[in-house]
Amino acid sequence: MDELFLQPLLLAVAAVALLQLIKLSITRPSRTPPGPWNLPVIGSMHHLVNTLPHRALRDLAAAHGPIMMLRLGQTPLVVASSRETARAVLRTHDANFATRPRLLAGEIVGYGWSDILFSPSGDYWRKLRHLCAAEILSPRRVLSFRHIRDHEVTSRVDEIRAAGSPAVVNLSVMFHAMTNTIVSRAAFGRKRENAADFMAAIKAGVGLSSGFNVPDLFPSWTDVLAAVTGMKRRLRGIHATVDAILQEIIDERRGVRGGGENVEENLVDVLIALQEKGGFGFDLDDNKIKAVILDMFAGGTGTSASALEWAMSELMRNPAVMKKLQGQIREAFRGKTVVTEADLQASNLRYLKSVIKEALRLHPPAPLLVPRESIDMCELEGYTIPAKSRVIVNIWAIGRDPKYWEDAEEFKPERFDDGTVDFTGSSYEFLPFGSGRRMCPGYNYGLASMELALVAMLYHFDWSLPDGVKEVDMEEAPGLGVRRRSPLLLRATPFVPTVSPLIN
Repeated sequence: MDELFLQPLLLAVAAVALLQLIKLSITRPSRTPPGPWNLPVIGSMHHLVNTLPHRALRDLAAAHGPIMMLRLGQTPLVVASSRETARAVLRTHDANFATRPRLLAGEIVGYGWSDILFSPSGDYWRKLRHLCAAEILSPRRVLSFRHIRDHEVTSRVDEIRAAGSPAVVNLSVMFHAMTNTIVSRAAFGRKRENAADFMAAIKAGVGLSSGFNVPDLFPSWTDVLAAVTGMKRRLRGIHATVDAILQEIIDERRGVRGGGENVEENLVDVLIALQEKGGFGFDLDDNKIKAVILDMFAGGTGTSASALEWAMSELMRNPAVMKKLQGQIREAFRGKTVVTEADLQASNLRYLKSVIKEALRLHPPAPLLVPRESIDMCELEGYTIPAKSRVIVNIWAIGRDPKYWEDAEEFKPERFDDGTVDFTGSSYEFLPFGSGRRMCPGYNYGLASMELALVAMLYHFDWSLPDGVKEVDMEEAPGLGVRRRSPLLLRATPFVPTVSPLIN
């Protein structure tokens, strides 16, 4: 009897073992992407201490591959560092990576994640994005504020001329002041007395919204760590400052609209009118208006100014490019005393666009695209990406990868002259504004200011290094943004155009 029982049992065990072997042979075992070694509790965080994160992650990718996973505290972080992995994240699996991690800054400063940047994927975010694309960030709306850009850029030209010849100009300060004022006037109608407090709060808020702050890396302990580190207190202070100023502006604009005055429309007016109109599928209350305005400042001030700084820095380091671009600009606008945005649009300066693209390739304002989060587990390039993984794309590393760019570290605008690579997010080796559902929706605002300012600086002035300075310092400041470590100081010598009697 025992033998009769043992034989079927052995056959059954053998059959099960055989089936398991067959299953293993046809089923690829799941595996997460490779990554650097971890320490208890903090995981891979020590690899990013006292580093420029975009550079440190590029170096780690060279050792571990174009898709790698780090563990930052409790948070799995997937980093894409090649054109192919960027396409997989931003196009192939775009729907799965279309949401945002719920960062503490988005909750406190971003009005409960109700802005475009921090809002999680879903019905509300889709409707808000559609509303902003149609009413706030449309080409028509960008064009409607052209007179503001013309005035502010011309004012900066006049200030430099008034300083004497030759004058040493702090272009870093000037570009930041100019972009801040342009956005302020477009959003509020005028530059306000408390503008400095507002911008300081915005800057501090951006610094705390990177997702790399300790409380955001330990979701189970966020509240405790935010209290211990003081992050929650700082965010609440930022929110109080920003909220009071924005509510004051909204109330003021309602009063102006109700008074029947014929006033110049700004973005707050547009949003109030949309609020009154309704019918968007969600309640556009005052907090959501404030959240949208916050995004305009966070995305349209420091980033544009930084891009202008780097563009001028590269032109100073590459005199042949400077001479070619400056010559084309002065030829196109010969005889004009003031160059307007209308003049610029009519001229079609293709080399100018190539110079701006090359500056953004080497110095993208957001070198690590704003973090996304995986909604469900998925397979990416043969690796298993767990649900709730944080995902970033290192566009700085991709933009300097010699696999995609000849002489990748050199400033050569001519590489863009054929026009096949553009800003639309379809060329995954060049993604200064991202791609897919979460692509920056307002990049046209920044580009319009950048083109006009660069043309004005090169048309009206010849530039040289200050006495005693031999070369432009290209060191980057610590932090997640690619900012200059030192201000860009250049000497401006006014260029006086020959005025034609038929041109003014």
